[in-house]
Amino acid sequence: MERLVIDCHELLDRVIGQPDGLRSVQRWLRLHGIDPIDVPVDSEMVIEPTAFGPVIRYTAYLRNDQGHRYVDPEAPEFAASEDRTALLRIAPEPQWLSTQEGDQ
Repeated sequence: MERLVIDCHELLDRVIGQPDGLRSVQRWLRLHGIDPIDVPVDSEMVIEPTAFGPVIRYTAYLRNDQGHRYVDPEAPEFAASEDRTALLRIAPEPQWLSTQEGDQ
């Protein structure tokens, strides 16, 4: 499997205005246990092979006990976030991909 990259900002631009475009992306994310609202628009999702099978690596906003996003104490100009991984169950639509690179 080759490494695949989805630029979230480019993806949003591509699917907005298409019939069922944004909903398709949201369904795909939820299928993988990813809450679409937690994925920053200015980020990338990387799909790559691992010893456990293909995974999606992405950044997610963190939430406090009340469910609200909060400021990163170490970088006050940004929302707190962390890198996460989800097992890939279904490949993304080919038109969602930003870049295709060889195995790394």
